[in-house]
Amino acid sequence: MSEGPAGEIPGGGDAWAADRLAAVAYIASLVGHEARNQLATLRAALELIDAGLEANLSPEYRATLLRELDQFIGDFNLGLDMIRCDRAVPEPVGVRELVAEAVEAIRPLAARSGIRIEPTFGHRIDLIRTDRRLLRVTLLNLLRNAAEALAGGKAAPRINLRTTDEPGWLHVEIEDNGPGVPADMRERLFLRLDHDRRAGAGLGLSLCRDAMVLLGGSIRQVNPARRRGACFRVSVPSGI
Repeated sequence: MSEGPAGEIPGGGDAWAADRLAAVAYIASLVGHEARNQLATLRAALELIDAGLEANLSPEYRATLLRELDQFIGDFNLGLDMIRCDRAVPEPVGVRELVAEAVEAIRPLAARSGIRIEPTFGHRIDLIRTDRRLLRVTLLNLLRNAAEALAGGKAAPRINLRTTDEPGWLHVEIEDNGPGVPADMRERLFLRLDHDRRAGAGLGLSLCRDAMVLLGGSIRQVNPARRRGACFRVSVPSGI
């Protein structure tokens, strides 16, 4: 929702305020329950450390705690970005730089599970016009979902990120060689209030879809190049 001349808000200030409050309430309802659980878990771990009982925190538990915290932070940040944006704000964006930034941000999480991330740049025009923040946080969320799907000891875990383009469009595919998307989830991957975390479903994918709507683009699951794994394709307008 955008402002009119001299800051006038179409439809009246009351309607705009109601929409913004509804958006805040929606995000709060999604992250609130998870926030309480994460804070309670962190508090319990800190109490053990404070009591000198850190030896009771097994390496497996610590790894799980870090993984779940990374997951929550990603969802929380994406939710904040969605609240702050009632429309996309296009600006010139370098695709290679943005992709490299997202990959580097996710490397610590990937490294804990020995995951190799392989970007392949197949696009021809690097400078596009889009909302940098929304596209970046969407790619981060998809990379994090892929890393989580690979956690658990799979041999040679790998995430492939590929870029391609065509007149007016940029496409980014993120594919992993994990267990793939369960058949019973394929029809509801992007539904709101679906907190099933298998194969990266839940709050993050719902908000990624909403981010793509703001960008005038799309996100969908596509068949992976391999027999196993999951692959998601983000498409955004690239006009400059």
